[in-house]
Amino acid sequence: MKLLIVSDIHANWPALRAVLESETDLDDVLCLGDLVHYGPHPAECVAWARQMLPAGWVIQGDHDWAAAGGGNPHCWWPDDAPQAQATREFTSEMLSQEFKDFLSAITCRSEFELNGARCVACHTSPTYPLFGQLCAQSPPAVWESELAFADRPDFLFLGHTHLPMKRRFGSTLVVNPGSVGRPKHGDPQAAYAVWEDGEVTLRSVLYDVDETIRAYEGLGVDEPTVRALRAGLLLGGKVPLDLIQSSAEP
Repeated sequence: MKLLIVSDIHANWPALRAVLESETDLDDVLCLGDLVHYGPHPAECVAWARQMLPAGWVIQGDHDWAAAGGGNPHCWWPDDAPQAQATREFTSEMLSQEFKDFLSAITCRSEFELNGARCVACHTSPTYPLFGQLCAQSPPAVWESELAFADRPDFLFLGHTHLPMKRRFGSTLVVNPGSVGRPKHGDPQAAYAVWEDGEVTLRSVLYDVDETIRAYEGLGVDEPTVRALRAGLLLGGKVPLDLIQSSAEP
């Protein structure tokens, strides 16, 4: 069995399209949330999830929740908050009420089996799936508490940080595929993961960044924000080196 794992697409349709085109022999797709905000293609990304992913295979992220009801997504990266705010208006205008209802209704946590392995999927953390704070640098006691709450699954899939991570904690392999549409680990390629017969690999693929950047034209976003969004896409975000080095397994 082959499962594609994606997260934090953030309305970047060219990036998602490149991932889907690079992994065609799939049995299922798991999306760990944040389909919208920042990027110029919210409707395309939500339509894909709504049409292609069954219940339980798409997880609600903080930005999905915010776009559905107008709330504050509490951005993981504080410096990104102005960009998120600047893209909320056109996101809301481009999403039909049907799409907003879809974002509101999707689950924030899912449990399922893959070839007999028990899996838990959420956007941020098992205990606080929308607004949790869980990353490679979280203290061991925090990881212990989170994994105990999840009843120590074989696999814990999460997103939110935009940093790819594959790390074992006891009997649990924790996998963060990174961000498809807004990477933060210094690599501008669309990041994702593949689970195949119990083995997980972190992968990435080039996409047409210029296509995404051109799509901001006519959306009413001010020029400084577009420049910041463009720089983030081209540079793969601005992340301290210690965060990048400590995320993925050697």
